[in-house]
Amino acid sequence: MKVSMNKALSIIVSVVMLLTIVIGCSNNNEAGEKTTAPSNNAASSAPASEETNVYPDNGLSAKVEVKLKLGFWENGYGREWIDNAISKFTEKYPNVKFDVTYSPKIMDLISTKIAAKNDDDMFDIISPAFNSKAEKVQVIQAGLFEEVTDLWDRVLPDSNGRTFRELVPKGTFEFAEQYNGKFYEIPMGGSTVGLFYDKALFEKNGWNENPKTWEEFLQLMADIKSKGIIPITYPGVYPSYLSFAFGIKQFEIAEKNGNLEEFTKRFRKSELPIYTSVENKEIWTRIYEMGKLGYFPPGVAALNHTQSQMQLLQHKAALGATGDWVQNEMKDSIPDGFKWGYMAIPFSSTPGDTIWIENYIGAGGIMIWKNKSDLIKNWAKEFIVFLLSNDIQAYNNKSAGIYPIRKDFLDNPDNIKEMQDAPKAIMEFSKNNNIQLGLTSKEVIIEGPIAAQADKLATEMINDAASGKKDPLPVLEEAEKLIERAVKETAKK
Repeated sequence: MKVSMNKALSIIVSVVMLLTIVIGCSNNNEAGEKTTAPSNNAASSAPASEETNVYPDNGLSAKVEVKLKLGFWENGYGREWIDNAISKFTEKYPNVKFDVTYSPKIMDLISTKIAAKNDDDMFDIISPAFNSKAEKVQVIQAGLFEEVTDLWDRVLPDSNGRTFRELVPKGTFEFAEQYNGKFYEIPMGGSTVGLFYDKALFEKNGWNENPKTWEEFLQLMADIKSKGIIPITYPGVYPSYLSFAFGIKQFEIAEKNGNLEEFTKRFRKSELPIYTSVENKEIWTRIYEMGKLGYFPPGVAALNHTQSQMQLLQHKAALGATGDWVQNEMKDSIPDGFKWGYMAIPFSSTPGDTIWIENYIGAGGIMIWKNKSDLIKNWAKEFIVFLLSNDIQAYNNKSAGIYPIRKDFLDNPDNIKEMQDAPKAIMEFSKNNNIQLGLTSKEVIIEGPIAAQADKLATEMINDAASGKKDPLPVLEEAEKLIERAVKETAKK
């Protein structure tokens, strides 16, 4: 799956020229809505009474027909899960219809529609897919999307009276993406990244499936390479994939050094130093040392994400830096007997220390365009809440491998039984280790042509450092000087 995100591995600050975004006039139009006769469907979707013609669970009218225009990012998770959710939702609320545009490049269409400044033509709801982190921050700051913070306190229909916030694992609310303390999307799943592998291959070779220290991990690398197999593969065409294995380790290093709180604040706000922070330099020093030992693919710069994942499936590589969508994305190519395993790299030399795992909390989230009628926005919020039900969560995991967001999902043994192997392997690793989920998102993006230069330097360095061809530290120093200049230029404005 091609992922548009900040390149967390090198603390690359996503950079684009500032877009001129003007909020369209809010005409509160009723486009897409028309009155229709009440439905006589099953009791679960029937109005409370013929007098009120409203749904008892949300108080919305069953008489008014509503069409929600959805711009859907078709990625490694596929489209089956969203089609199922729409089908179940419209079965329950037959006055609601969907007009869906599917595309792996939906972010381009979203950007075009934003630039057109036409609220009527804009999607009502979208997958949160943008061409850069900076673009997403800009449109949120411009007030183009509806705030949905209140949904954390909604009591879910299948929750025995508990709110959504009460139903998510510890840390979910804190790590979910927000801006100035406000939420513009609600997570409905967790997209976990790290190193995936074939358990059968590891068992056959007697390799360590759960290294507890950095030293044990390096020994595993040596053991794999001694068999003539590439230890870790990633797609060098999209070098930020390497961040799936290493990016979050900055937080692990900061915690080990006793300055996690200070580092987290600095990281989120893009405060200097960025490229030459202690945490970033340590990560790159380790990657460079691994590169010199030949632990990444030769010619990695030419590999796309499919070729890299095929190396994993064909046992040309033992571990692949990717995400939990890989099983669903590669389902037609997985050989018989392949069983998914998962590990995250321990950066500590002390067994039992915290191992940080990057989890993009928000898989499948939905964002609502602000300049739509209240009726459209209310039904959009109901759809978001519907996506949080355990029945939908179970289907999403079974069909797409989307990791469930609710902790009570695991209370049902049938749900666990139906889980795909890749997310199941993440559960197993989490159970056997002291783990902390985290997210490498930023609230402040440094922009401009000078920052873009720094970004380019750091990006072009990734494959060379991982191949052991270039010492990353001088490049990081050069990139830091550029980002310092970019900050000064910004301050003058």
